[in-house]
Amino acid sequence: MVQKEIGNAVVDVFFVGERTMRKLNEAFRNSSGSTDVLTFVYKDEDLYGELFLCPAVVAKNAQKFGCSFEEELLRVVIHAALHLAGYDHEFDVSQSEIMFEKQEAYLKEVEHHDG
Repeated sequence: MVQKEIGNAVVDVFFVGERTMRKLNEAFRNSSGSTDVLTFVYKDEDLYGELFLCPAVVAKNAQKFGCSFEEELLRVVIHAALHLAGYDHEFDVSQSEIMFEKQEAYLKEVEHHDG
């Protein structure tokens, strides 16, 4: 687990295997199978979040989408950060297009600065 504190926000990041991710996905999303990232957001006076990342699924998706593991990992971290910022694509599908556009725009911005 990695914990990062940003201002009054705290985000715990967990790297888990496919079996653990499958159990989390089934328990919290009623969805069968494993997934690449799950984001849990808890709000009191401050923001607290948990990210569960599954490197094995990220690697499979990178191969499937024809990109590097690093690019796909960055994509899912950006995706999770957007969830932490309040974007949702499952319960409010009206935000879906905006969220994914922002995700890809941020990814391009990071890649542009990385080179």
